[in-house]
Amino acid sequence: MNKMQTIHPWLVWRRKILMTMKLGVCFLLCTVFQVSARVTAQNERMNFKMHDASLKTILWALEKKSEMVFFYSVKDIEQVTGIDVVAENKTLDEILSEVLKNTGITYEVTHNTVVLRKGKVNAALPQSKTSEVTGKVTDRSGSPLPGVTILIKGTSLGTVTDTEGIFKIALPQKKDVVLVFSFIGMKTQEIVLKDDKPLKVVMQEDAKEIDEVVVTGIFNRKKDSFTGASATFDGEQLRSVGTQNVIASLKTLDPSFNVLENNEFGSDPNKLPDIEIRGKSSLISTRDELSEDPNQPLFILDGFESSLEAIYNLDMSRVASITILKDAASTAIYGSKASNGVVVVETIRPKSGKLNLAYNGNANVSWADLSSYNLMDASEKLRFENLVGRYDASNDVVKDVELKKSYYDKLADIARGVNTYWLSEPLRVGLNHRHSLYVDGGEGAFMFGIGLAYNGITGVMKESKRDNISGNIDLTYRLKKFQFMNKFDMNNTDSKDPIVAFSQYADANPYYTKYNENGEVERWLEYTDYIKAANPLYNAKQNSYNKGNNLSWSDKFIVEYTPVPTLKLRARFGFTHQSTQAEAFYSPLDTRFAETDFSERGSYGNTETQSNKYEGEFTLTYAKVLKEVHQFNIVLGGYLSALEAKSQGYSAIGFPVGDFTLPSFANSYPDGGSPAYNESTTRSVSGYVIGNYAYDNRYLLDFSYRVNGSSVFGTNKHYIGTWAVGLGWNLHHEKFIADHFDGISMLKLRASIGNPGNQNFSSSATITTFRYNFNSFNYFGMTTSLAQLGNPDLEWQTTLDKNIGFDITILNNRLTLTGDYYYKTTDPLLIAISMPPSSGATDNMTYKNFGKQTSKGFTASATYYIIRRMSERIWWSVRGNLRHGSNELSGIGNRLEMYNSQEREGDNRSTKRYYDGADPDDIWAVRSAGIDPSTGRELFIKKNGELTYDFSYDDEVVVANSRPKVEGVLGTNFSWKGFSCNLDFRYRVGGHSFNSVLFNKVENISTNSLIYNQDKRALYDRWQKPGDKAQFKNIANSTSTPMSSRFVQKDNSLSLEALRIGYEFSPELVHKWGLGSLRLNAYMNDIFRLSTIKMERGTSYPFARSVSFAISLTL
Repeated sequence: MNKMQTIHPWLVWRRKILMTMKLGVCFLLCTVFQVSARVTAQNERMNFKMHDASLKTILWALEKKSEMVFFYSVKDIEQVTGIDVVAENKTLDEILSEVLKNTGITYEVTHNTVVLRKGKVNAALPQSKTSEVTGKVTDRSGSPLPGVTILIKGTSLGTVTDTEGIFKIALPQKKDVVLVFSFIGMKTQEIVLKDDKPLKVVMQEDAKEIDEVVVTGIFNRKKDSFTGASATFDGEQLRSVGTQNVIASLKTLDPSFNVLENNEFGSDPNKLPDIEIRGKSSLISTRDELSEDPNQPLFILDGFESSLEAIYNLDMSRVASITILKDAASTAIYGSKASNGVVVVETIRPKSGKLNLAYNGNANVSWADLSSYNLMDASEKLRFENLVGRYDASNDVVKDVELKKSYYDKLADIARGVNTYWLSEPLRVGLNHRHSLYVDGGEGAFMFGIGLAYNGITGVMKESKRDNISGNIDLTYRLKKFQFMNKFDMNNTDSKDPIVAFSQYADANPYYTKYNENGEVERWLEYTDYIKAANPLYNAKQNSYNKGNNLSWSDKFIVEYTPVPTLKLRARFGFTHQSTQAEAFYSPLDTRFAETDFSERGSYGNTETQSNKYEGEFTLTYAKVLKEVHQFNIVLGGYLSALEAKSQGYSAIGFPVGDFTLPSFANSYPDGGSPAYNESTTRSVSGYVIGNYAYDNRYLLDFSYRVNGSSVFGTNKHYIGTWAVGLGWNLHHEKFIADHFDGISMLKLRASIGNPGNQNFSSSATITTFRYNFNSFNYFGMTTSLAQLGNPDLEWQTTLDKNIGFDITILNNRLTLTGDYYYKTTDPLLIAISMPPSSGATDNMTYKNFGKQTSKGFTASATYYIIRRMSERIWWSVRGNLRHGSNELSGIGNRLEMYNSQEREGDNRSTKRYYDGADPDDIWAVRSAGIDPSTGRELFIKKNGELTYDFSYDDEVVVANSRPKVEGVLGTNFSWKGFSCNLDFRYRVGGHSFNSVLFNKVENISTNSLIYNQDKRALYDRWQKPGDKAQFKNIANSTSTPMSSRFVQKDNSLSLEALRIGYEFSPELVHKWGLGSLRLNAYMNDIFRLSTIKMERGTSYPFARSVSFAISLTL
């Protein structure tokens, strides 16, 4: 590899990586301090022998043996070969003099660095003409930085900081000497020396290199020494996608982070998303109001366990980085809670120095996406109703006359122009705004940071909103070898939801008018003995409401003690309080109570939950580097937590008409609606050991073992051990790669295996519980009945997780590739099953361990820089990612037949089934041969291949799978000086969906369903006469249609998920304005979507498209 004779910054950067390793740098598994090797005196004597070796090979060997750092140009030494050297009990000076004799190469030793050049040393000056300067280098939080490279600009002379971040360097006697400070993950700084006073240098993080470090929440590690599958994104990357929330940004950036689309609630701001990392680990989501989703990943915020809602509400300007831990090697450190993956969020820390103020503002405009709706207009709907015989009652003359009158009245209204578009009535343009302020500063031992943020969201539906106010106070104090940190966070959310679902407006027929001739909203659009159509506008204008509040606050205290650079002790204590309240009132005038007894009209519901969580963790971390090649890291720790939670609620009915919405005006409780109270306490304790060994930073070994105890599981199964082992091979550090292939920055192979577990289950699963019978008293008092049978032998649900992967960065950092293949087995599963009536339990459910689920798949991502001129802030890159996964059940037998029966014949029928050998995402249906052109009836295919008109569930087979074969994001990123732009498209290929619109709004339209509007295909695509080749059955046939493969369609899609255009003003310009920095961004999210399936999306709350504008400035 050719280099210029002067050592350029990029060469220094490459060399300092090696230097850092050779000095023993590696952020300790539980800390952020680094261990550097001690500087060896250059007169230390050694034995050294090599035969017929190249100069480059000799210098590499001397680096390892002498603990010195060598700087040289490869171009100067690559032709020097065939050297023999035999040295016994000689100093490094003596060996170098012998090796370099007659080569034309000279050297100079400065502290622990050796600089080699061809010819005379021009940059160095005689010692009599030099002076000396000392100083200390820290990060912005005040922590010392060992291993920082310090060079005299224009020369190759320099030094590195020691374990305390202290340096000493000899200077030439000339004006304006410039020192250049550089370190991996930090921005390079230049300081002009005016005198020889000691320097205090504070290095700033370089956002572009933050992914060099993996943050696990327990320890920090350099990426190339970590064997786990992980992905790290800094705050800038997250905000480059959008400013909605971190969940939405992670969905775009990482292929394994899957946010499941909620087709019912669309863009409802008050509905939390369902999230998976590498699929589901639990078969059926069995949870209560006090537990988490058992398929949800574990969230860690600043080292402490957190909730999905806290992460969802987190102000994005506070986020420093987010790391997703995916495989056993990275997640097993969290033991029995990590089988679904772990999301580690780190917020920004206070910066020392002068008072800093940062403001971030965002204005957002959003509107409903109705492109998937395909409803009939007024004339189409009336024609459809006439064809299906709605207005024909020839066997009842009185009814027939009334129906005919209704038909001709509607026909006359249509003739005079009535064609009401109901979908726009509940909608509005959402105007949202977000603001955040952060102030930090401090000098010496004390630093502080104070933040305040507001996020006001007005949804695209009227009466929909979410107002969030949050604040935080961060304090840091250093006292010699101690560091004390305290983090206080507060979050309050007020929410409100529409009282009338969007589907009720979609159901309203277009031949009705919204208002009567007097401009009033009437209760009924049509009300006769045979037709009763409610007016959704009438229900919306009542004094009904549906609102909620969530208040949480937490305090986290951390103390660290570092007696020596290789040892650190840390204790963390946390307390989190959360309280939620939800209220819903429905006016007695609401049409839902039209057929209800007068004394029971109107309803009120109230639920409250409170929880207090206590956490404590203690860790001891030890790190050591031996002989420059053996790197050890050991973490010993213990963790304990207690979660106390309670919930209470009640319902009331029978309210007078008017402004009487308080529960005190209610007439009675409904059946089963009397006050209820629930209380639970969950405790967990664990102890763990985490270790890492690296040989020459080439061969890597990670291991962890954790003993976990939890009250969630049976009294006979309180404890379990979880473990993980990871192996890694850094091929880019091998000589046969480094010496023969240029431009390879990383070439790593990884493999891991482990068994993380899952605790997100009901706290009462193992306990036999009883229920008081309030309506049954006797002489001895209140009676009780058995509510649920506990299972004291309930086992932990653990997952054996296997993973192999690679990380590649080549072509001088132009091309980055990452890939992982995983194979996970959850055995046994934990499932709630029905009990026989003879058990006497009123809940009829109990928890059992049985069955096994195997999940396998792969993820991959790639980034290629077409243009890469980072020093000029000019680049253009293209990127893409993908995921594929599948699951298989076994050991189920017929024990889930209750669920299968509910899915087939229950009120909410679906195509999901649970059978051995099947995938839970399989779509089960009877195969269809289509509509018989001669009769308009559907022909079904039996399992033996015969055709029949008779439907039978015995003929059900797997017809497709709802999970796409491949899903991911394709994007590009462009930057020119201060201007930048990125574009991200989401694609989905190979999946199928059961089209519920075809099933419910094209067919299965009963006589009672005709009061609702329907899809256009019910009129145009249904069979009407013999010989019609139609996709759907006879238009006059209103009998129920069973679920068949005719309604299963390919679901391939392409959407524009994110578009950003931004500009960052130059420092010279903003400084003239009195600012520290200024950045403007414009975003567009979910602007368009193309799909092979035509199905209504967002039935209760529509999806939305949005445009936003953001400003970020510092003072």
